[in-house]
Amino acid sequence: MSRPAATITLMEIRASDSSFSPSVYQRVDIRTPAARRLRDVLDPDRPFDKGNEPGSTWYVDQSPRYLIRTKALQDHSLLLYRKGDAITPVSPWAFEDPRLADGEILMSKDSNVGECVVVNGTEWENHMFSGGIVRLHPVVDRLYLFAFLKHPAFKSQLLAKVPRGVTITHAKTLWMDCLIPFPHQPDADRIIRYVAAMTRAMIDKEIEIRRRDAAILGGISSELERNQRADSPFAFAHPRLDEIRRLGRLDASIYGRRYRETMHRVLAYRHGAETPTEMGMSVRPGPSLEIRLLGTRVDSLVYKPGFYRLILPTNISEYGTLNLMQYIGTRKELPLLRGGDVLIGEAGFQKGRSMVLVDPIENCTTNAHGLIARRDDMNLAESVFFRCVFNWYRSTGLVDMMAVGGSGGHLSPSYFDEFVRVPKFPPALRRHIASLYNSEGEPPSDLITLDSYVEWHRDWNTRLGLCQLDREMKSIQERLRDTQAEIMRGAPVTIPRTMCGTTESRR
Repeated sequence: MSRPAATITLMEIRASDSSFSPSVYQRVDIRTPAARRLRDVLDPDRPFDKGNEPGSTWYVDQSPRYLIRTKALQDHSLLLYRKGDAITPVSPWAFEDPRLADGEILMSKDSNVGECVVVNGTEWENHMFSGGIVRLHPVVDRLYLFAFLKHPAFKSQLLAKVPRGVTITHAKTLWMDCLIPFPHQPDADRIIRYVAAMTRAMIDKEIEIRRRDAAILGGISSELERNQRADSPFAFAHPRLDEIRRLGRLDASIYGRRYRETMHRVLAYRHGAETPTEMGMSVRPGPSLEIRLLGTRVDSLVYKPGFYRLILPTNISEYGTLNLMQYIGTRKELPLLRGGDVLIGEAGFQKGRSMVLVDPIENCTTNAHGLIARRDDMNLAESVFFRCVFNWYRSTGLVDMMAVGGSGGHLSPSYFDEFVRVPKFPPALRRHIASLYNSEGEPPSDLITLDSYVEWHRDWNTRLGLCQLDREMKSIQERLRDTQAEIMRGAPVTIPRTMCGTTESRR
């Protein structure tokens, strides 16, 4: 994407503070003559709003007011990301209301420079954004602009302009000089609508993914709370010596009130609970990929013939989808993942994140930080239900309390039968929870056109599971990237007049 300029003028050198660093003169290959600087597509009277930085002294444990930090803007997400302390409570005395509205674009100019998201819905009324974030006020189609702000070309341009060698990167207002490509053809407005429609469809699918995840967790919590045994109320008691000897652990967390009270909801479930082994799941560690064991190893972010597809726990999202596929080449034969396997993060701060290989992936493996939960009977619905329950364990903090060690902790395969209990939900409820994660739905029978594109996908979304929503979102992204590449080259873009009702990847 980035390339050095063929020649560098003295004027460019002077404009770069007389720097002779090659990275300063990298250029992104944008050939279209219709490219415009970002500053030229923003409102000239009010191009952006800068956030406020109250300082960590104003952070509190609980508050009705919140601060959106730069880490809430992530490359793999189109929406604000709540991971960890990315959105933190602040004292109402330090709160300055920016009046965030649905559809606005936020961009990070400091730290993870160039990352941007779209504000969704009205739940952000009591949120302010930090001084490292700006809110843009475009005079062009918001979603078209957002699509190119999320494109790697934008970040490549910006990183080439930002000084290197600092701990925290600051882009100041350099981002305003990055180029935004526009179509160079008579029906440019139609192409802009097409890009905006694909972007809107992707945003809608990410919204639905989050809703499915919340419905899964809420459904499990609700069933447990409504069906507790009346003869088994919770009563906290400190551990007995024989219990400590049996477990062989002195971790304070598994003996604490919070752990025991949360776990009691499962143990006191009216229909009972069972171990993973009792429900047919066996848990084993993934293979070690250390170079001393493999002999030869070549890592790649793009597929090469003969390479293994590599799913790393660090690339699993909190919603049970895959953010990034990596690849590894080695002569050593590695154990393969198969369809229906549940992959679980074993260590670190991604510990407990999990996903199901709903669709088999050819020649695919993981590493020693991935635990593999597998059923011999290949019952996909039961594997999905197990993953949903285990993700509930993670969301309640139980997984963190089960783990041992520093740097995020570790989960041993032996901990599953020792600590994890899967509630025996009624079959219909098990199937319903599994369907929220994995459900193939027939696409609408209507032909999809540019005018109906967004509504067509919204209709289809209602029948798709979380995994299928993610799959279709990635398919739209592939088509969007192809279209953006043509726009950047200055090549004419052709929109199909009608598109048959199949997945984007098959059109």
